[in-house]
Amino acid sequence: MKEQVLDIALALKSINGKIEGLTKQLDVAREEIFVLKKENSVLKERLSVYERPKDSHNSSIPPSKDSLAAQAEKSKKLLVTRSLREKSGKPNGGQIGHKGNTLEMVSEPDSIIEHQPYFCTRCGNDLSRVEGKVIELRQVVDIPMPIRPVVTEHQLIGKRCSCGHCCQIEFPNYVRSRVSYGTNIRTLVTYLSCVQYIPYKRLTEVLRDCFGVNLSQGTVDNILQDLSQKSLSMYNEIRNRIDQSKVVGADETGENINGELHWMWAWQTSKLSYIYSDKSRGKLAIVKHFENGLPNSILVTDRHASYFNMNVADHQICLAHILRDLTYITELDSTQTLSSELTELIREAIHSRKTELWEKIDRDSILDRFKKLLTTCTDNLHQKIIAIIKSLTKYKEYVFKFLFDPDVPYENNASERAVRNLKVKQKVSGMFKSQTGADTYCQIHSITQTAKKNNQNPFSAILAMANN
Repeated sequence: MKEQVLDIALALKSINGKIEGLTKQLDVAREEIFVLKKENSVLKERLSVYERPKDSHNSSIPPSKDSLAAQAEKSKKLLVTRSLREKSGKPNGGQIGHKGNTLEMVSEPDSIIEHQPYFCTRCGNDLSRVEGKVIELRQVVDIPMPIRPVVTEHQLIGKRCSCGHCCQIEFPNYVRSRVSYGTNIRTLVTYLSCVQYIPYKRLTEVLRDCFGVNLSQGTVDNILQDLSQKSLSMYNEIRNRIDQSKVVGADETGENINGELHWMWAWQTSKLSYIYSDKSRGKLAIVKHFENGLPNSILVTDRHASYFNMNVADHQICLAHILRDLTYITELDSTQTLSSELTELIREAIHSRKTELWEKIDRDSILDRFKKLLTTCTDNLHQKIIAIIKSLTKYKEYVFKFLFDPDVPYENNASERAVRNLKVKQKVSGMFKSQTGADTYCQIHSITQTAKKNNQNPFSAILAMANN
């Protein structure tokens, strides 16, 4: 009996030992599971970046930073605004015959530093009195630092005549008050704001950090308003010359003025740019500046209705817009051929204008084919192709005007480039705080853009206005 009890006790002790061992193993396993769960959570979070990556459509990442996968996904979507440019087959970079730009030496440097030996590096002889000769030239282009403002004091001198009268003259017009900013600073402020699109706050920081000039944002605005007044006559002259031009392009784009939607209008030729801001996108905004329309001009635009309510000599609609729409429709509905046939016809007409002698262009054939395509039955076709056929039928007289006048372009890209800078200004500065600020920018920008088109330095153009 005692032996049985002893055996049971030993068995229980063995079991308790095993239980204790298993408990310790369980605790270790639980600890490992906790660690593994934590690692798994971290890995899942890291993996989600690749499964649902952030790109330009779901974050503030710009399209240029999208991954290859995101770009590939976007390419599957149909875009109305897809570029019409086709691959040329040429390699990337500068092409053969392209004139490059490089630093050139000047004939008269501002300073010369001579680097000469004073002893022989082989035998150690003294060379300080030996006359040397130039064996190589190198030049370093730099600007002086620190750049600091130059203060000129103007003293008014009085002289007493023998008759007893004290004589004095007036200060020059540019010496405005007890302390004022000179023409160069005023020109630089205008250039940075209206040509380089720098906002007021950042502009004052540039002047303070780089030039040691402490201007307030209010002073910046006062300088721009003053330049606006001085440039008014030049601005009006641009408008008058636009009015007399044979071919004029126009476009408009939305702008934000203190949170409200307004419109910036651009009217341009190869040598002129006239830009203004208005709350309206309709005829009223045009009449304010071109009361009698443009009776001497062929107007190149998109199909915005306001342009066709103007009194003009003739119209040419932008074929780049038409081709983009047709390309989109062709990809949208591949079962129809009407859009691709129109695309082919327009491209052939453009190619003929570019490559054939003016008198050899077969205009009648192009117009006949165009008329037949417009009368094609559009039943059961996609609504978008029906819409563009209706639009082309409405403006059919203005589609191939460029084939009858060598001065008329077939697209309105120059006007689109004119309004692109206005969008850059808005993206950099955010918005205009007032209509006055928008008007000032448009006025000065018109003059600097006109200067660029005439191969003139925009900074020099502003300087000329400031010296008026």
